[in-house]
Amino acid sequence: MFTQYRTDLINALRAVNHEEVYRAYNIISRARAQNASVFIIGNGGSAATASHFANDLVKMAGVRAFSVPDMVPAVTAYGNDESWKQMYAAVLGVMLLPQDVVVAISCSGNSPNVVEAVKSVKDSPLPGLKVLALLGADYDCKVAKLEPNVSIFVPFKDIRVQEDCHLAICHCIAGDLANGKAEGSV
Repeated sequence: MFTQYRTDLINALRAVNHEEVYRAYNIISRARAQNASVFIIGNGGSAATASHFANDLVKMAGVRAFSVPDMVPAVTAYGNDESWKQMYAAVLGVMLLPQDVVVAISCSGNSPNVVEAVKSVKDSPLPGLKVLALLGADYDCKVAKLEPNVSIFVPFKDIRVQEDCHLAICHCIAGDLANGKAEGSV
């Protein structure tokens, strides 16, 4: 049981495109240098990863980072009053400034509220906005079709492995930002 899961996790991490992780690191590093903000979205386990990543970026790396799912009153008010599909897009529409970064975490890449948020950022007239996506195994998902600036896929079907890899990627980025280094590949 544990041995197989560990093997699956190692194999999935090996299959992640490390150049995309490095590109994500560089975008967040530039955002920090420009005093821009990083807004992170996701549902369920991905919402938990969003919260954890925002915490690590703020505390470890001095990045202005916000977990949008943690803005419970705002996202639920927009969800209830406008639509649950728009709950993240509506909050981001108020919060985003030029040069900000949105990190969308979705194992399926098809969650309607995440898709709408990415679409709204891509359609925004604000200059310099970037979208980073942490996705599962579906290279043909709706978020990927919106062409984020960076798409990091975990090409493994088990959602538990996908979520663990997403958190490992976030830890890697935050840790290297904290240490002020990138090694050519994160």
